[in-house]
Amino acid sequence: MLGVIFDLDGTLWNISSICADAWNQAIKIANIPRTPITEDDINGVSGLPFIECIKNIFSDIEEGNIDKFSLLIEDCEKQEIKTRGGTLYKGVLEYLDTLSGQFPLFLVSNCEYWYLQVFLSMSLNTNNTNKTFRDIFVDSECFGRTQKPKAENIIAICQRNSLKKAIYIGDTESDRLAAMKAGVDFIHASYGFGYVESANLKSAASFSEVVDILLTLINPPSVAIENITTSL
Repeated sequence: MLGVIFDLDGTLWNISSICADAWNQAIKIANIPRTPITEDDINGVSGLPFIECIKNIFSDIEEGNIDKFSLLIEDCEKQEIKTRGGTLYKGVLEYLDTLSGQFPLFLVSNCEYWYLQVFLSMSLNTNNTNKTFRDIFVDSECFGRTQKPKAENIIAICQRNSLKKAIYIGDTESDRLAAMKAGVDFIHASYGFGYVESANLKSAASFSEVVDILLTLINPPSVAIENITTSL
């Protein structure tokens, strides 16, 4: 059975502007003198575990204060994200539910556990049903729950769901490396936040292209056969 495993940020939705607003709220509350966090700042650390994102952006904060400040940022993020939600990439709502009828779908992210649950609880709003993303993903895993690297979480998903073959879809070089370490195939969501260093891979410029690539795995393109008329 081929399992399709998705990354979240930069692959299924974009929440960078909301995170930037939340982080700036935390800066104001903590009275930290610095320029405002931008959406590009958040994009630059997308895909890293939450605490690593903070350490990268706030490299001048002492190690002893990082944990306390991270809790403040997380509180602000929870409020903003639960209230406003993220922006799904074009095609996710239109195609993901249909795709789930062709493949078992899974989710592996370096996000926090509560963050993953917010996404899974989002309504699909299709055909007037009460379906959420939780209804179409067979299983999911995140750094926030396991405290393990993405490659190990991908392996865990494959093992507990008896997947003999899997493909991981993500937008960054770290996603590609995680897929490689986990021994699964990779599709680069080039419409997301990152880049990849390898040129020898499948790449999709939109979510609909991701779907097209996946569907060719079960419906290979037909090969045109030239009709040759032999004259006797």
